[in-house]
Amino acid sequence: MSTVVAEIAGKIQLLSSAEKNDLLRLLLLDIEGADDADADEAWRNEIVHRVKAIRNGEAAIKALQEEWQE
Repeated sequence: MSTVVAEIAGKIQLLSSAEKNDLLRLLLLDIEGADDADADEAWRNEIVHRVKAIRNGEAAIKALQEEWQE
């Protein structure tokens, strides 16, 4: 463990539970922030794709084709 991490760990022990929860949320957002942005964009694209398929009637056709193949 680096000295910086050890120093931070010592200071964390002085925090209240609420402050530790706040810190944990900040750390998780920092770690996962970039991945979440990519996932959000991927979901938006998938939703747009599915809505277009429904409007064009392709979704209904695919559902029927899957039933016929079974």
